[in-house]
Amino acid sequence: MSVADSHKVDLKLKRLRAIEADYRTIIKRAESDYRNNFITREKLEKIKKKCELKIEKMLPKVRKLQHIRNQMRAKG
Repeated sequence: MSVADSHKVDLKLKRLRAIEADYRTIIKRAESDYRNNFITREKLEKIKKKCELKIEKMLPKVRKLQHIRNQMRAKG
């Protein structure tokens, strides 16, 4: 694997982690809105479920890319 391939893997990881962080931010914002009585409990659960499913769908991709990156770094 070349340096360019390693760079591509790092960029993909960075992008996926940013997306994951955005979903987690959406969940935190919804929880805050619920505490401040802006949304109902049902709406909060719907938002959390939707975001958590998207995060779960993304995690295998992140793990795979981390494994590939670790293999690249181990080879030198």
